[in-house]
This record gives sequence, structure tokens and C-alpha cells, in this order.
Amino acid sequence: MVRIIQIFILFLLIYACDPCNDCTSTFFEPTVTLVFINQDSIQNLDDSLAVFAFNDSVLTANIDSLDNLRDSLQIVLDSIANGGSLTQEQNDLEGWIVDRQVDSAFYATLNQDADSLSAIFNLTKTIINSGLIQLDSIEVLTTGTSLISEDSTVNWNIPLAFDGSFNQYEVTLEGVSDVLTFSYDNFQEVDQERTVLIRAANIELVSFTNNFIDSVRTSCEETCFDDEATFTVYF
Repeated sequence: MVRIIQIFILFLLIYACDPCNDCTSTFFEPTVTLVFINQDSIQNLDDSLAVFAFNDSVLTANIDSLDNLRDSLQIVLDSIANGGSLTQEQNDLEGWIVDRQVDSAFYATLNQDADSLSAIFNLTKTIINSGLIQLDSIEVLTTGTSLISEDSTVNWNIPLAFDGSFNQYEVTLEGVSDVLTFSYDNFQEVDQERTVLIRAANIELVSFTNNFIDSVRTSCEETCFDDEATFTVYF
């Protein structure tokens, strides 16, 4: 009798420890995240900001030089008032002051509204670097599914088919399309709710066309898993 009870208890323990008893499969595909950065626009903004900075530095230098020349002229005028013979020095300084005034006015004109424009450009850079963008569409070529967002989006989560080992995506921006090909390995995982999840590992970007895409970088240091991997597309 004791032996039967022991076998029954052992059976209950085995049954209780079965990780997939009452498990259910998920119908959600694993995903990978795409972020799009317009590096050409960032470079153009940086170039404009560099021009503003240069004009500002030249304007500051001219103003400082003008102040020094005026101080020197005042010293010469005081000396002349006291009987000094510095007429030539006075003429030179007055000529230099006129030149500096012309230069300062020129660079002040170039730098007009520079502060407000710099603030706008830096805000625009921040938005671009965040990845906020409006794409025409992302089409999953292996299934024909089209992903379209009516609003600008930072993170584009694209599905990896749980019954395949690679997917191709056609990304369209302003009527120009590029194709990205990803490879990956699917595996099963049981979560805390004892649900069987289909996940993906070893996610790699196999290739991409470069009609508008310049380069692609991944956030993965080693193995790329779904829901963790982000691929940043630069164009």
C-alpha cells in the first residue's frame, strides 16, 4: 500500500512539473524593429549651423577689434590734445575703425535671425535623430502584407514569419523603394503564463538594395533576438 502511495505521489509531481501541460500556442509572430534616420538632412543642418557659428565668431572678433581700435583712438586723441604729434596714427585708426564697422555690419546681416534659426535647426535634428518619419509603406514580400501608418512613427515593428527562416521587406519612402532581407532561426519558449511563444534568434540582415538606403546598423552586440533587436536604417 505504501509503495502504491509513493508511485501516486511521484506521478503527481511529474504531472505538476510538466512545463507544457495546458500550454497554448500563440498566434503572434516574432518581430524586429526598424528605425529610419535621414542622415543627409542632418548633414545639411550641421552645415548650416556651422556657417552660423563661423559668422558669429567673426562678428564677435570684429566687435572686439573695433572696441580695441576705439580705445587706441581715444588714447591718440588725448595725446594730440596734450600737444602730441600723432595725426597720422589718428588717421590710420579712424580708417581701420571704418573698415571694422563695415565688416561688423556685413556679418551682422549674415547672422540675422541666426539664434532663432539655430534653435529650429537643432530641434529638427533632434526629431530626425529620434527616427520619427512617415513612410509610404513596408510590404512583407513573402506574404504580401502591407504595413502602413497614417502618422509619423519612430519604431516600425515588422513581423518575422514563424513558419519560415527568412523574410523580405520592401520599404517605400516618397515613392522610392528598397528591399531588405532578414534571416533568423525560430524557437519555442514558454512564458510565465505557460503559453508557448514562437520566437526568433540569430536575426541578421542578409542584404539590402540601396535606391535610397545608404547603410544599416544593428543594436545587437552578439545574438539578435526578436523584441530586442533594432536595425537603424540610414538614408
